[in-house]
Amino acid sequence: MNCRDHQFSRTQAPARFRQRGATLVVALVVVLLVVMLATRISGDYLVLFRTIENQNSLQQARAYLRGAESVAREALLQDLQLGAEIDSVQDLWSRRIQIPLPEGNMDACIVDLQGRLNLNDLGATDAEGYNPAQKRFIRLLQVLNMETTPDQQTAVELANAVFDWIDEDDAARYPGGAEELDYLQMQPPYRPANQAFASTTELLLIEGMTNELVAALTPYVSVWGNGNMNLNTLDGSITGSDRPEAFRDADSDSGLSETPQPMLLRTLNNAESLLPLSAEGANLLASIRSGNGGWIQNLDVFNSGVLNAQVWELEGLDVKSEYFLLTADMLVQARHYQLQSVLQREVSATGEPIVSVRSRQIGTAVFNMDETCAAALH
Repeated sequence: MNCRDHQFSRTQAPARFRQRGATLVVALVVVLLVVMLATRISGDYLVLFRTIENQNSLQQARAYLRGAESVAREALLQDLQLGAEIDSVQDLWSRRIQIPLPEGNMDACIVDLQGRLNLNDLGATDAEGYNPAQKRFIRLLQVLNMETTPDQQTAVELANAVFDWIDEDDAARYPGGAEELDYLQMQPPYRPANQAFASTTELLLIEGMTNELVAALTPYVSVWGNGNMNLNTLDGSITGSDRPEAFRDADSDSGLSETPQPMLLRTLNNAESLLPLSAEGANLLASIRSGNGGWIQNLDVFNSGVLNAQVWELEGLDVKSEYFLLTADMLVQARHYQLQSVLQREVSATGEPIVSVRSRQIGTAVFNMDETCAAALH
């Protein structure tokens, strides 16, 4: 090979290397694109798979939850046929049910909404002062389990603001009331409802109400009812020997070993006092109820025996109920789905017992079942 051939070989070699390098770069780019595309497709497939899985789980849960609602309606109808004149937490509808199912676990209970104070009974005006429901609300504020429980004066001021929120007039009550002018000065400004409560969460909008106060108040109030509170379900019932044997196991499994302190029973008193009934008086009422088998048959109990020592305000009290709350939790694929249905049980104009759904909410877990079902277990 002469020098000229040698010189040509040296100049051509780098070109071939450059071509190989370019091919390698293109190959790497293609591989990278393929990997990115595969990753994207894999991610989209995983999202689609999870979406379909969640939809299937939700559909399964919905089917079971609606089934629980049907069972609850039937239980309430049967109870009406067995004992139309009395409702108490001794009834079978009040037992918490926990059932393992092929697709998951069902947890459900029914709570008597008339075992609470109905906020929508608080708007009526009374020429002589407060109506019976309003007096009971003032007393309830004074027995709440809080770091600083309101005294009577503070309770009256808070209650007046609540009464103003629901009543239709624009005249602020004294002391403590609040009407449109007060709320328009808020930041941001808004107006009072001046109509029935749609939810207990509305309490947070009312002048003077704090998160702590509303949290303490919520378990004892409702927005559903027929104007009466059920004496047999106020504060549930006494745990222990007074509970039916079938219920005691549920109490034990739920860790309910101590007698619950009465709260709503302390809202009962004579018509002249805004102070709550003493704890001793409330426990006396609870013991009389327990001694009668767990329920009070009629309001005549207040006109005899030791209860006859004072004059009781009995308006707005009853021993049977019309509104109930079903809460059901379905665990499917490690996810909780929940149903809350407000059920109204009544006798139709033709004399036929019926249970209708007044409100229904289905979604992922929001409610703590132990807390929600506490009234059914106590």
